[in-house]
Amino acid sequence: MLTRFIERGPQQFIYFHRMMGYFILSLLIVIYSFTSAHSQYQIYVPIFIVILVLLIPRLNRVFEAKFDKKITRSIFFLIDTFVVSIVLAGVHLSLVLTFIILFAWIYSAINSRIPFVVMSLAVLSGIACFYFHTFFVFGFQGYLANTSQELTVISLICLIIFISMGNYYQHIYIERIKQLRQDYYNQMTRYMTFANQLSRYAPLQLWQSIMRGEAEAKIEYKRKKLTVFFSDIQGFTELSESLIPDDLAFLLNDYLSHMTEIANQYEATIDKFMGDAILIFFGDPNSQGVQQDAASCVEMAIAMRQQMKLLRERWKKMGYPALNIRMGVSTGYCHVGNYGATYRMAYTIVGRDVNLAARLQYAAEVDEILISDETYQLIKDQFLCAPKAPIYLKGIQGAVKTWQVLEKYTGNQEDLQQWFDYEYKGFHLLLNLEEVQRFEYSELVEVMEKMIHRIQAQQAMTNDKGIVKLSMKDEVKLAQGNLKS
Repeated sequence: MLTRFIERGPQQFIYFHRMMGYFILSLLIVIYSFTSAHSQYQIYVPIFIVILVLLIPRLNRVFEAKFDKKITRSIFFLIDTFVVSIVLAGVHLSLVLTFIILFAWIYSAINSRIPFVVMSLAVLSGIACFYFHTFFVFGFQGYLANTSQELTVISLICLIIFISMGNYYQHIYIERIKQLRQDYYNQMTRYMTFANQLSRYAPLQLWQSIMRGEAEAKIEYKRKKLTVFFSDIQGFTELSESLIPDDLAFLLNDYLSHMTEIANQYEATIDKFMGDAILIFFGDPNSQGVQQDAASCVEMAIAMRQQMKLLRERWKKMGYPALNIRMGVSTGYCHVGNYGATYRMAYTIVGRDVNLAARLQYAAEVDEILISDETYQLIKDQFLCAPKAPIYLKGIQGAVKTWQVLEKYTGNQEDLQQWFDYEYKGFHLLLNLEEVQRFEYSELVEVMEKMIHRIQAQQAMTNDKGIVKLSMKDEVKLAQGNLKS
């Protein structure tokens, strides 16, 4: 039974410990009343304590209903102080007994973490209660007398039991808190492990948004301008028929793991893997702006193409056939969000530009990055692109203007700019390379060379002051004319 009380919660133990203290005080004052010659009404104190013990549970419910735990604990400490002051007045401040009771009272105050203000109020109230009972109940006879040996021994034993019980509970409580904290830590580690494993089945950005409370797992979608990337390995379907499943799985996982790592470096949202095909988009749930999203997507595609060259060489050394990648990129408004049912949903995108990216990938040549015209308009100042003839794609109305991404500008961007507008005294150059077709480049170069030769000839005909130079014959004629005049 004692162990059951100790192993209960703090409130139950506080009640048990208080009852133990009241029982000890009742025992001591009963012994004092029978062993002291100055006892008078001390025998009625235990009756008062028993009545108080019966009222404490009801008082506890009333106080907890009106006040918080801290105030309730302070109120009961004041009640304990009144009981202690009555007992001290009843034993006429017997020396050893007084010190032992006061020590137990201070121990209870420290153990219950009573505030200093409440302690001060309790001391003043206890002193007032002590003198009241001294004057009107117990009298002044035998004050500060030596405590009998029997009562001293019993009081010391009771003090040891009271303090030991409190310390033992504190030890058990601390150990329980440690165990509970360890259980919480293990449970949290387990949940984090599960969450980390489940996050591999969903886009990283979406999982992070859900963990931060920024997104909810419910069916909803929104319209947003995204840059969509689609890629696959050329001839992978035919290759799957000639390779054993283990080799095919190795190639596929090796390829997808490297491509996924590159996509994560550029903070792309990986939608899904469809065999050897990869669907990736930029712009949700995280976005750096439409133009920067498009630039990041194209730069990621270039990095994937470069990584594919390394993988291809490594696979060839391992005895596998050479594989090539095809990529398509499109920018436009799509619907992005959660689709499906309440118990099973997928975070994905739908829209014309998703299909366009897939069709561009299918129309791309080996190791080619084919982008739509809208994507090109966003990245043309950062990447060198070559125009391609408009093509007709399945499921897309009208001819689609496409561009092939060659590389990213690494030098001075002005050296590769598309617009030239220069004007100076008698000279005005306006050139828009976006409007020039490839077959017209030679004609432009010829015109520019004629202009250069004409400027050089004019430079040779004038001196430093800009005056036209005279030939030898012209100078002789000019001299003869001067002599005649």
